[in-house]
Amino acid sequence: METKKKLGFFSILALAFSSVFSLELISSQAKLGPSLIFNFIFIGCTYFLSHGLICAELGSTYPDQGGIYVWVKRAYGDKWAARTTWWYWLNVAGFIPATAVVMVSILKEMFLPDLSVWGIVLDCIVCVWFVVIFNCIDLQKAKWLPIISSISKVLVTLVLIIGGLYFTFTHGLQHAFAEGSWLPELNISFVALIPVYVYSVTGFDLISCSAGELKNPSKNVPKTVFLSGFFTIIFYILAASAILLVLPTGAISETSGLFDTVVAMFGSKWLVNFIGMVTFVGFLGYVFGWALGGNKVALEAGESGELPKFFAKTNRVYAPVGSAVLLGIVSTGLLIFYGITASTSENLFWTLLAFTSIIFFLPYIVLSFTFLKLRKIDLDIKRPFKVPFGKKTAYLVAIVHCIFLIFSSISFLIPPEGDDPQIYVISLVTGLILSIGCGEGLIHIAMKQQKASVIDA
Repeated sequence: METKKKLGFFSILALAFSSVFSLELISSQAKLGPSLIFNFIFIGCTYFLSHGLICAELGSTYPDQGGIYVWVKRAYGDKWAARTTWWYWLNVAGFIPATAVVMVSILKEMFLPDLSVWGIVLDCIVCVWFVVIFNCIDLQKAKWLPIISSISKVLVTLVLIIGGLYFTFTHGLQHAFAEGSWLPELNISFVALIPVYVYSVTGFDLISCSAGELKNPSKNVPKTVFLSGFFTIIFYILAASAILLVLPTGAISETSGLFDTVVAMFGSKWLVNFIGMVTFVGFLGYVFGWALGGNKVALEAGESGELPKFFAKTNRVYAPVGSAVLLGIVSTGLLIFYGITASTSENLFWTLLAFTSIIFFLPYIVLSFTFLKLRKIDLDIKRPFKVPFGKKTAYLVAIVHCIFLIFSSISFLIPPEGDDPQIYVISLVTGLILSIGCGEGLIHIAMKQQKASVIDA
């Protein structure tokens, strides 16, 4: 179906930044101490550069609605396209509740200090279905959410920077930026948290999922990828460093660290609550962008008969209603399943983050091979943006991209401190096997039905 071009450069930039820059991950990054600056520079010059180059080339060369689904289908055919789409969509189904845990944790700290894990789960379910409803709105109207979300994230980061400097001048450093602490210690904590850095700069293909609604994607996608990526890394470094100016690393909570920092900086309850609500709005735009991308990709696969037809259901504004409703159902189920195994909101967050991240990385591992395959089979196609310096550089970019993603997937199997290792690994692996197996079953049924309908016709 032909879609109306609704998003100009600024809207695309806001969608990319609000969808990738994640306030929920700042506390996790700050836990590694001042070495986070080295980590981000290293990740930026290696992994992000390779990821950005791949997304920029494919997004400008194949500016079709569906993004990664279209690219994988062109390279490896229907089944791998459907499989990749299922992983991509399922990642969003796990990512949304993980982010909702942090959103609700903010509200818990402000208004509901005695809220139990199951109280958090119920509130998260409400947030999930709010996002589902918002995903069914015309993108021309819904685009204001990522714009407002981007502004909110910039505002929170500026407050952290100003507050961190003020706190340092009035109270002194809580964590000494000693010369030896700038480089990471190669221990199990470092291995467990490095995937968080990879996760935090992955997903710049997201804007291409709605390529049919972008104005001049061949030109705007590469500019957006690198500009939003640069600002994302800078804002991560500034925001996480501001937390370290106020809190010692041992006192940083992965779910409430941002809120604890604002409390320590200002103390004023009304200001803390205001910042908390602004942060909450920032999270909404973040969740919306990923839900939109996942549902748009699933919609394309549903319309092609590679996923069940329910994924292809739309409304009069061509919003992905079917995939959005299914997203809400799966997210709710995951919240309940992992709520049973988690003892605290922090453990619930980490378990959901680990599950969704492993699923999240799978499509991008496939993307590494897709990039090389399309270079090989589409020799004569015009590439408005191309990874420079020839074939060897293209292979190097794909290899670096793939190695980081495989390492990160394996590292997320390391249980967080305080979790029972056996229960953590068993619940995580069980969830992965069931999720991937369910996808294979759905794909098999959908493609069998599609084949039968073609024969009948």
